[in-house]
This record gives sequence, structure tokens and C-alpha cells, in this order.
Amino acid sequence: MRGFIILVAAGLALSTTVASAEAPSARNVYVERRGLMEADAQCRLLTPEVHAALQVTAMQARGVLLRGGWSITQMDQLEQATVAAARERACNDPRTLSAANVARAAYNTTFRSNAMEFPGWARAWSARRVAGSDGWRLRQDINTPAPAIFGVRQVNGREELVLMLSSANDQTAPPSAQIVLRNPALPAGALDLTTRIAGGLDAGAPGPANAMTINGARRIEHPGWFQTQVVYVFPNAAFRMLCQLDPRESIAVDLSGPRGSQRFLIEVGDIAAAAGFLATRAD
Repeated sequence: MRGFIILVAAGLALSTTVASAEAPSARNVYVERRGLMEADAQCRLLTPEVHAALQVTAMQARGVLLRGGWSITQMDQLEQATVAAARERACNDPRTLSAANVARAAYNTTFRSNAMEFPGWARAWSARRVAGSDGWRLRQDINTPAPAIFGVRQVNGREELVLMLSSANDQTAPPSAQIVLRNPALPAGALDLTTRIAGGLDAGAPGPANAMTINGARRIEHPGWFQTQVVYVFPNAAFRMLCQLDPRESIAVDLSGPRGSQRFLIEVGDIAAAAGFLATRAD
């Protein structure tokens, strides 16, 4: 399973950090990046690394716009107009050449860092090209119903999609876990801004008509004296599906045991953009 982030990212329309959450700024970023990507596809202006960085930026800008109230239809229309305008420009157009120079400079100065944050509505994904001492490469911190971490963790050279939480002892840890997410082949429910504001992360979770479940396996770890970590490991397919979801959606991890059940909600957010960042080369 090592390197599965790179394999997933290669199959996605990838897309770095949009500093402002304001829709007009995100719209400009999306138009600039997506337009230059199209120009590069026609004229071969950029290296693959710079092109990938543009894809990451464009995807994150798209997420900002969707979370700001844009619909999928509006995004499709913006993309079509942007691509059409880019195709009308000659490869030696001064505006295109200037934009390519700016993209190269931005890549060299800002995109080669090891770590990057990808904020969402309520949560953020923290991405690291080189795993820290704790093994995390991609993580989202959860506060309720108990402190937990969800994401991609590197263990003995292998990357795993996991939910990790502390436990008083081995016996109190729920024995089973399931990821509940929308089947990517089925349409999402209501993802408008009003619904999200009213319902929070719950509003983005799948309903009975479009949900699917993926089982995880439990592992108990003892990182230190009198310390117990419960790690639920999920198959790579769950990560691939998660990256295909709308950034406004949520997934759930349900833990079940003799003492009852717990539900941990995870914001999908810009996980696909984060995966794209992790798949690009760091110098």
C-alpha cells in the first residue's frame, strides 16, 4: 500500500493554497490557474511539476467557491468559459507568457515546502510531504465526541487510512468501525450553503439512499508507558472514494461495541487538493 496517495492523485483532476476565502478572489485564482493549465496543454509552457501545482491551486479555489455558495452548474459554466478563452489565445500571447513566468516563480518560492494547510468550512487538512515523527502525512483533527485524528499515516513504510484515538485500556476500545460515505456513483443530496449553515457537518453526511459502508480493522498500539492508542485501519479504496466526493460533503466513522456506539464526522473539504500536493515533488 505504500505510495497510494500518489496513485490516487494521478487519477484525479488535481488541484495550492488559496489564501483568501472570499469568493471573488477564489474566482480569479480559479480562472487564472485553469486558463493557464489549458494554455500549457496546448503550448507546453510549463514543467509537469508546475502544471501539477496549478492543478492543486485550481482545485482548492473550486472548493472555496462551492463552500461560498456556488453550484456545480455555475462551476461548470465558469470552467467552460475559461477553457474557451484560453484556447483563443496564441501560444506567444504576452499575457500567457507572463502568466507562465509568474507560475514558475510561485512554484519555486512557495510550493516546495514540506507542509501545507488546506482549510475547509469547520476543519482543515494538514498535509506533509515527509511524514513527521508521529507518522502523519495527512490529518484532520476531531474534537467530538472524543479527541481523534483521521487521515493518512505512515507506519513501517506503509501508508494507511486510519482513525486514531486514545483509550484508557484495550478492553474499552470498540472492536469494530465503519466508514459511511456517499457512493461516488450516486448523486449527492442538498449541499447548498443555507443547509450547511443550519445543519453543520451533519448536513453534508450521506443519507440512506446514497450511502455505502466500508469496514475497518482495529489495531492497539502502546507508544509509551501507560499509553494506549486505538487505530482503525481502512482499505485504500476508501481513500480513493473520499477524494471523489464534493468538498462540501462529510463522511462518518461509526465505532460500535458493547458499551454503545460513537460517530465521528469528517469534513471532506479539499482532501483531493491535499492529495495532489502530497503527490508533487518537494525539493
